[in-house]
Amino acid sequence: MFFFVSILTIRKILNIKLWLPIIIFIGLISRVILIPSTPVLEDDYYRYLWDGAVTAHLYNPYEYSPHDVVNNVDGIPAELNRLSVDAGIVVQRINHPHIRTIYPVLSQIAFAVAYYISPWQNWSWKIVLLLSDLLLLIILLKTLKYLHLPLILVAIYWLNPIVIHEIFNGGHMDLLALLPVALSLYFLLKERFQASVIFLAFAVGVKLWPLVLLPLILQKAWPEKKVALKLTGIFAAIVLVLFIPVLTTTIDSELGFVIYADKWINNAAFYTIFQWVIKQVVQVFPFTGVCLSCINRIGIVLLFTCIAILIYKKPANNLIQQLNKGILVVAVLYLIGPTQFPWYYTWVVPMMIVRPKISFLLYVVLLPLYQLNYLSGYFIYIQHIPILILFILEARGLIWKNYWDFLNHSNIKVNLAMENSSD
Repeated sequence: MFFFVSILTIRKILNIKLWLPIIIFIGLISRVILIPSTPVLEDDYYRYLWDGAVTAHLYNPYEYSPHDVVNNVDGIPAELNRLSVDAGIVVQRINHPHIRTIYPVLSQIAFAVAYYISPWQNWSWKIVLLLSDLLLLIILLKTLKYLHLPLILVAIYWLNPIVIHEIFNGGHMDLLALLPVALSLYFLLKERFQASVIFLAFAVGVKLWPLVLLPLILQKAWPEKKVALKLTGIFAAIVLVLFIPVLTTTIDSELGFVIYADKWINNAAFYTIFQWVIKQVVQVFPFTGVCLSCINRIGIVLLFTCIAILIYKKPANNLIQQLNKGILVVAVLYLIGPTQFPWYYTWVVPMMIVRPKISFLLYVVLLPLYQLNYLSGYFIYIQHIPILILFILEARGLIWKNYWDFLNHSNIKVNLAMENSSD
């Protein structure tokens, strides 16, 4: 709550030269002191440490599940079996050990770097995260400077308690995708489209979700259709190369990507309601042999696609409105997706520094209720439904209109036409 109130009053800070170093220092210390901490309720990092060891030993992490390695099933290389013995408690505590890893290739390289720093150590993984986060901070500051926005807005990301907790205590790897996404958007602002699309492809090589930002780049380059087609080809070629290790393994129900796409659901308020509605419709009509899970997944993809098209179709009069399209699309992806883990919220936070969303800032108050889900299934609705309602009202300009106009009327002379109201 303190963070939420502080961000709402940040526009009253006059001495930015004094407060910006303080904000950066506090954010840095908050991260550093958590590096030796053990994740309180999370265990994803065991998979990262195991994948990093497998990759560092030049084995394909998508080929064997931890369960198969530990049990030395037929065809498992002897070196991997010895590695599982060396891993000890790390491999024993991997969640869903029967599943082959879901993390893309560039993530695996980052995991391997942590292994090279110090094998099987959570702190070495967090060092990788910290270095990535410091680079991200620099890019965010450069983006604010380029847009002539107050640098102090970086506090929306740098002091965000969800980001700090989920990344530097929980050890979640989602931060790794944020750096190439930020670089992609920065180069998009400077109309360096090729660099923008290359970094976006790298981001997809870390996590799949940045794919939804590709239309933002192509739309900007579309006046020159040949350029847009060339950019699409570059993006597709890089992504294809990055996913060769995945494509050369068996694509079956034990591969993480397949399971995630087919049935993964967690902490999802809107999607749970969406499922219920689809189920009622199916029960009304005499359908037989219906794959309800397939209908749910295809339906939510179609819904997201329609919303994304509507967002991208809206004209943008300046750079901030252009970036706001990307913010809205990623926000919608989080709000209606089948998985709304608290650490997925970090996807949106860095982008919000250029166009803050008060609705999403309120998540710092509600998302911690995720840890109470075991008490009642209703906690997912308490976390997300108020935000969804506020987000819709905010996006339509019905609440908090012009709240951030102080950005548009700063004493800094700007060289772009800023909008007079919230998008």
